Amino acid sequence: VTGVGMTQLPIAIASFKGEDSASQKPSAIVLADLERSGQFRGVSVAGMSMDELTRPDFAQIRQKSADALLAGSATRLADGRYEIRAKLWDVVSGQERGDFRETVAAADLRLSSHRMADWVYEKLTGEKGVFATRIAYVTKTSGKYSLWIADSDGENAQSALTSPEPIISPTWSPKG
Repeated sequence: VTGVGMTQLPIAIASFKGEDSASQKPSAIVLADLERSGQFRGVSVAGMSMDELTRPDFAQIRQKSADALLAGSATRLADGRYEIRAKLWDVVSGQERGDFRETVAAADLRLSSHRMADWVYEKLTGEKGVFATRIAYVTKTSGKYSLWIADSDGENAQSALTSPEPIISPTWSPKG
């Protein structure tokens, strides 16, 4: 076997402390983004819930064949926003690779999770991630054309324009 599947980095992402009460699960979104890239292979750590302050049991995680570990928390603040924190670990050396911290509105949990996936991707590959970017696409239903804008994974789609005429070659403005 050759190709990208042979060089996938095994990463464990523990369930984030406090994410069960959130509308979006940051750990699941980050894992899906990283796996979708083809550069990472998720390692199951089912039942393992950690936050960014927990010192991992590296021997236990190495037994699961993970090279990296992401652990964090999603804390709901009094004003309804969420503080998202995470720590990335190199499981082989036992060294920290960095900290992620962001405070966002509840509606932006998904976007924050994509930004965290970008951060992890860059820390582990040296290249910038694209998970927080958006895609645009056109659909045709019953003779009407619609321009849709969605997250890079196709989720959170919103209609930007509907027209009876074909929508051809939409482009992004300099302001996004």
